[in-house]
Amino acid sequence: MAGGAVLAVSPRLARAQERALPFTDLGASRTRVTTHAALARALGLGSLHVKRDDESGAEFGGSKARKLERLLGAARRERRDAVLTFGGVGSNHALATAIHARRLGMRAHLVLLHEPPSPHVRRHLLAALHAGAELHAGTRADRDVPGRAVARFAAADDPYVIPPGGTSGLGGVGYVDAALELRRQIDAGALPAPDAIYVAAGTTGTAAGLWVGLQAAQLPARLIAVRASGRATASRARVQTEVDAIEATLRGTDATFAAAPLDDRFELEHRFAGEGYARPTDAGRRARALAGSAFPLDDTYTAKAFAALVARAGAHRGRPVLFWDTFDPRRPPIGAARVEDLPRRLRAYARE
Repeated sequence: MAGGAVLAVSPRLARAQERALPFTDLGASRTRVTTHAALARALGLGSLHVKRDDESGAEFGGSKARKLERLLGAARRERRDAVLTFGGVGSNHALATAIHARRLGMRAHLVLLHEPPSPHVRRHLLAALHAGAELHAGTRADRDVPGRAVARFAAADDPYVIPPGGTSGLGGVGYVDAALELRRQIDAGALPAPDAIYVAAGTTGTAAGLWVGLQAAQLPARLIAVRASGRATASRARVQTEVDAIEATLRGTDATFAAAPLDDRFELEHRFAGEGYARPTDAGRRARALAGSAFPLDDTYTAKAFAALVARAGAHRGRPVLFWDTFDPRRPPIGAARVEDLPRRLRAYARE
């Protein structure tokens, strides 16, 4: 995919977007769409397709790689030698940032917050260490006041700060790109225009970018974002704030661009989050069992989103539905990284 935003309607505007919006190729674009006829029959759907962003990003990334193509592109444009970002101790976003920053020759500072220990957390911490990241045990205050985190952990590096989950106006453009990529796949006959699209929602940047992109692509699908974290990070007001930020970013390339505000085609589904972020649910486990080996799901995000699709399938009876799989199941190497090499405050998360 070219470096500019895909909203362009003319070569002139495409060139303007390429100059205005930073981009670096991390292998995130052109993910395939797969067809799941047996699952569709079992759920009573006209068809079920899956947008395979689980395969997005060279080495690792999933949905995070699309946002990082824009955000690490901005860090490179500003000639930064380092980046700093935030996440739980098992954050896919934090690990993806570490891996791709290393590939681009930048240092990565990861400010990591509590989540329940698990084998997944252990592996992510060791993989981030192996990728050369500087790991820091942080607090919500660090996350909420990024300047505090920079001062505490990385002042000498003057890092480019990437918000949690890569959620920002520029990061969201990665999923505007993705929605128009989907439109091209529909036009090429890979799938019918969906009646509804289901996607997991954490910091809501993916959902906001998809909303803006679907309107730009003239796809009237209902977008159901399934909350997988706390209400503080996933609310309708938060999604609208992110839509506004994406609109402001894209107006830098086209002063006439306007993003449609959220309407009744957008829904934030709250009933499948369970006890909160990184805490599995029974419905999610059943959804994973139903999907089997057809496409990968994780307990933190995508199993909850697919559980919502399964429970609500009757509302889409006989119609086409798309599930947007944002989980990356690949296991980045940990090399010779050891628990003893982690910062002392993070070692307890990685004990076997």
